[in-house]
Amino acid sequence: MTTISVPMPKDLLEFVDRIILSGEAENRAQAIRKAIRKMREQTEINDILEASRQIKEGVSYSGSLKDILKHRKNA
Repeated sequence: MTTISVPMPKDLLEFVDRIILSGEAENRAQAIRKAIRKMREQTEINDILEASRQIKEGVSYSGSLKDILKHRKNA
């Protein structure tokens, strides 16, 4: 695993610490990893919704969902 250093404003750091205090994460690194995973998940959901919108508009795709998402990311 690679380590990165990210400057963070006080309000975001306090938010991360509240996540730890609530028990949602064990430490700051885990809280940040969870946040980034959630962002990735939301991006993937948005890609699916956009593909669905395009299909409704008549743009056609063929192949598996994985292929379609790969095509969308390269577009």
